[in-house]
Amino acid sequence: MKFLIICIIFLSATIEAKLKIEISQGSKDLAKIAIVPFSDGKKTNIALSDLIEKNLTLFGEFKATPKNEMLSFPNSEDNFFYRDWNILKIDYAVIGNLEEKNNSEFYIEYFVFNVPLKKLILRGDITGDINELSQISKVISNRTYKAITGLEGIFNTKLAYILNPQKEIYKICVSDIDGSNEQILFESTAPLMSPSWSSDNKKLAYVSFEKGYPEIYMQDLFSGKRESIKTLGLSNSAPVWSPDNKKMAFVMSMSGNPDIYIYDLRNKKISRHTTHYGIDTEPSWSPNSKKLLFTSNRSGSPQIYELTISSNRIKRITLDGDYNARASYFPNGKDIVLVHGNNGIFHIGTKKIRSRFINTISKTTLDESPTISPNGNIIIYATKNNSQGYLAGLTLDGKSKFTLPTKFGSVREPAWSPLMN
Repeated sequence: MKFLIICIIFLSATIEAKLKIEISQGSKDLAKIAIVPFSDGKKTNIALSDLIEKNLTLFGEFKATPKNEMLSFPNSEDNFFYRDWNILKIDYAVIGNLEEKNNSEFYIEYFVFNVPLKKLILRGDITGDINELSQISKVISNRTYKAITGLEGIFNTKLAYILNPQKEIYKICVSDIDGSNEQILFESTAPLMSPSWSSDNKKLAYVSFEKGYPEIYMQDLFSGKRESIKTLGLSNSAPVWSPDNKKMAFVMSMSGNPDIYIYDLRNKKISRHTTHYGIDTEPSWSPNSKKLLFTSNRSGSPQIYELTISSNRIKRITLDGDYNARASYFPNGKDIVLVHGNNGIFHIGTKKIRSRFINTISKTTLDESPTISPNGNIIIYATKNNSQGYLAGLTLDGKSKFTLPTKFGSVREPAWSPLMN
């Protein structure tokens, strides 16, 4: 299978990577995985196996076996012996071989084994340039992750966020999910907020105060071209692209209280979907683009409501706690993540749509802006240590927690990209 790499080029300066995932809490019962150096029988390519290992252990979901503990170094199904890995109590093993096709192009064949079951669970191949090892490793890692967990791999996804390196300097940044290849998309001395990805990963929407009032912009990630959404509102905020990429929900204030509106990206028409005297804000689309979650204080305190777009029927979703906000659907459309607060303490929580119970999953106390991985297995959110904002995250099974500290200033409002094709 020929591998074609498509790179997103940002027309902005590259800056030193400031985010790096650091595991803060891991489980002792993680699955053990061995990534054997890929070989052509004579030479090994440690760089590729190291990159795959880095990807698969990025969020603390697997424990990698050190290469100096390995009893053998197989490179094909024929010379893989389960006994060598059973002795080490390995759960999964990844092996592969490389064949040089010309000066820079390689053909790579790889295998993934479930050791306890003595079963080959994945055989794959890929062709690519030796200078594209990082991208090749992400493809192999994604396929390996799916073979083991049944979930889509997310190692080639990206993260958008607001960086505030110093007072009155705001930057919208995009990086690979591991924090590398950080790029400045836009920089301003006025506040920037609410980054949101288009479902095809080609554009980012956000709010800028550069004209002295909040205005929604859409920016092309290839060309850098920006355009604003023209409305009659006094204030525009909280843009979010629909999963089908046809519409954008946002908040607009025409004469006072903010309401939820939808902007049709095809005909540029705007429709209003809430008309309450309370504050309606923070819309978030359902996976099928038929419903919206939003935050409203119409009951006296911020709570989560669900809007059916076709009928404008509204249903209250949260009943517990004096503060519930910033909700998003999980990919299954049946669960949500939200900010849950009581007595001035704010945690990240999860909740089934049809259940009253809110499960608090974070331990820090000033948590906000949760964003869900496109496979629904990991949450990254913003929090604070004293006055400095940083990003943190966790796996839903509770086995791993991590931070993404920044070297300079504060970082907030993370937005995880959809799966990259």
